[in-house]
Amino acid sequence: MTAGVRHNVSFETNNIVLIALVAILYSLFKMATVLRSQCAFARLFAGKTVQILNNSTDLGAKLGPGSQSVLSRKYSNYAHSPFVTKIKEQYDYEIVKKPAEWAFVERLLPFETIPAVSPKESYPSGWIPPKEEAANLPYFIARTKNHEVPIYLEITYRGMRKITKIRKIEGDIWLLNDEIKSYLKEKNNRYVETRVHEIGRFIETKGDYVHDLMQWAYSKGF
Repeated sequence: MTAGVRHNVSFETNNIVLIALVAILYSLFKMATVLRSQCAFARLFAGKTVQILNNSTDLGAKLGPGSQSVLSRKYSNYAHSPFVTKIKEQYDYEIVKKPAEWAFVERLLPFETIPAVSPKESYPSGWIPPKEEAANLPYFIARTKNHEVPIYLEITYRGMRKITKIRKIEGDIWLLNDEIKSYLKEKNNRYVETRVHEIGRFIETKGDYVHDLMQWAYSKGF
């Protein structure tokens, strides 16, 4: 009975000693890591050398003669990277405000606001400006900020469904819908379905009639 008790006590004592040794080793490892980082920061603030990753060549740092090439070895952490000289300014530059060459760059920049259209007899792109006679009609289709007629084609269901939409409608939208239906029926020799959204101020036409409606809008002066 006494031998069994002694055996258990010795086993527990060995476990306690082993745990204490592991704790001491872990503490020493932590202290070594802290001292290592402190020495690195001390060298950094002293200004003699700077320790950076070898793959940070884009920052302008030049490797010393004893440093290894970037392509020959990849360093996994900060501590094992090579030492380099302090980063210095490598390029001389001069700030010039509005030089003569800036005019060639400025014309390539996008406009902050859409400029007004200068009146011409004809335009190379085929664009047609709105006419003043359109303001006297009981309905009106306003142009977009890019001076274009707001008639679009929406394709859904993988191309199986095509809807032509006229947006930015003002005035009598129902009269406009009647004229569109009669115009498309006369031109295409078939009945055309439309849907009027009075609150949203747009009309949807079932089918691809963008070209026909654009010609109709230009004839009305929109």
